[in-house]
Amino acid sequence: MLPTLERRPRLSLLSAAIAAGLLGAGSAHADERTELARQLTALAAKLIAEPAPAPPSNERAELEQLRATTTSLIQALVDQGLLNRERAEAMLRQAAPRPAAVAQAPAAAAAAAAAAAAAATDPASAWGRPLAATAAAGVATTSNGVVRVPYIPETLKAQIREDIKLDVLATARAENWADARKFPNWLRGISIDGDVRVRAQGDIFDQGNLPAEVYRNQVSSPAWAPDLTNTQHSRQRLSLRARLGVNAKVSEDVSGGLRLSTSSRAVSATQTLGSGFDRYSFALDRAWLRWEPRHDLRFEGGRMANPFYGSDLIWPDDLSLDGVAVRAERNLASGLYAFATFGAFPLQEFELSKSDKWLYGAQVGADWAVMDKTQLRVGVAVYDFQNVQGVRETGPAPTGPRAGTVAYQSSQYPAGLRLKGNTLINLNDPTSTGAPVWGLASKFRPINVTAGLTLNHFDPLQVGLVLDYVHNSGFDLADIRKRAGTSAVDMLTDKVNGYQARVLFGSRHLAEKGDWNAFAAYRLFERDAWIDGLTDTTWHGGGTNYKGWSIGGAYFLDRNTSIGLRWTSTRNLDDGYRFLAVPSDPRSISGNLSSAPLKVEVIQIDVNARF
Repeated sequence: MLPTLERRPRLSLLSAAIAAGLLGAGSAHADERTELARQLTALAAKLIAEPAPAPPSNERAELEQLRATTTSLIQALVDQGLLNRERAEAMLRQAAPRPAAVAQAPAAAAAAAAAAAAAATDPASAWGRPLAATAAAGVATTSNGVVRVPYIPETLKAQIREDIKLDVLATARAENWADARKFPNWLRGISIDGDVRVRAQGDIFDQGNLPAEVYRNQVSSPAWAPDLTNTQHSRQRLSLRARLGVNAKVSEDVSGGLRLSTSSRAVSATQTLGSGFDRYSFALDRAWLRWEPRHDLRFEGGRMANPFYGSDLIWPDDLSLDGVAVRAERNLASGLYAFATFGAFPLQEFELSKSDKWLYGAQVGADWAVMDKTQLRVGVAVYDFQNVQGVRETGPAPTGPRAGTVAYQSSQYPAGLRLKGNTLINLNDPTSTGAPVWGLASKFRPINVTAGLTLNHFDPLQVGLVLDYVHNSGFDLADIRKRAGTSAVDMLTDKVNGYQARVLFGSRHLAEKGDWNAFAAYRLFERDAWIDGLTDTTWHGGGTNYKGWSIGGAYFLDRNTSIGLRWTSTRNLDDGYRFLAVPSDPRSISGNLSSAPLKVEVIQIDVNARF
């Protein structure tokens, strides 16, 4: 309970002055100024809510102290950029004591006393009618007409002043009240985003799988998955994915961005935990510039997000591309527009060879709002992986002065990129007895068709269906035989198609607490449909040459924070060539290792937070 001091109603006049000044302090943030004025006026009303008698001799000192408090508050607003200097000075002049206001106070008190006397004489005449002084001044009045406002000790005044300052500044920061002129232009165009995911994963291998040593024992063409190290030992692990991005609007037409992430693999940013508490490194995941001279035309260069429309059948979620891309859009009719994307992306550059490896891509498509709650999106793309096919060397590696000055085995498929599934050939010359150097048997010119249907008939829930198909038109058995230098590849058949169907059901916007989704997918991915090193690592542990399904879902525990569960089951495809192993020596095999048994179950539990 506040002790009170009898005083004229000067506090309400000061509050009104502050409110009036803030309401006119700038049109750029009028709503925020109005809210602040409302809060200050409410504070004044609260301060006069508890009347009590006190000697009137201290009135002037109290008014001066209250004026000092008001001045400090206005100065704080100026210091924080919420109020300009000219408006602040005008508010101080408005809040200054005026003779007329002081002279009116005794009259108001007299009017209150007269009204109180009339009410005492004739209570019925005053029923439902406020006293004139109290109605005008908004202050409490006693039965004998004495006007009283709260007395505020110095310590409480300081506390109230500091609380108001902190509350106002916190709200200003949260709602961006600050005058834009206080910040440089480049800072206003910067945004930060990122996410952190903690995952528990179990990889369950069937005991009937062919031992990894058999795959690693391959030395001649053709070969499959020669890098496998584990096919029979189930494992459980924790992993982490952390990404931090900064995006900048440089001008009206130019923007750019940077993103760092854990892990350095092309297709996955996941970092397995358990390194003796050593620190983990951030790698440059993206660094790009974008120029948009028109709203329907965009040029982009650097290391960027995948610019093509597609699913995770051929484009893993974590994959970023190096190179340049251009995208154009055009409205065809109401609710229908077409788009086209073109890109060139270096895969490997050589100092001593003209056979640099590139990926070229072109895609056209359309987005059609079939009805109010139905949307169809279709994309057709052609990709050309230049110079990725292996070419067998005809002679030994250069020696003497020529060593290191001419290209040799530059067509190899690097071990750091390849996963498993693609058909490989040994690039060593016929006289070599060294360890195999592997290259891709097939050329890769895939054609990809993706169609996505979205149904919003069950608002706020949504149903989505995505169909994806890829066909490698670059497979040519005669060309493979020529480059491999052996007729052993004649056993190959064109296993060059991939299919995926995915159904998604759940909340339309996945951000708020209580949002959820669930999905189911089926996939068949033949061995040479796509380069296996550029595939999702959840399905079959990465790579191609398998079929299987995946089901899962996610639930948002809080804003932008979710927990998810996913189960994926896959097994190797049988390409028609019977695989046989000699029981007494599992390394002695006949048939095709492409058809060797390999079954994998993957269970993942994720906790993900984004900001």
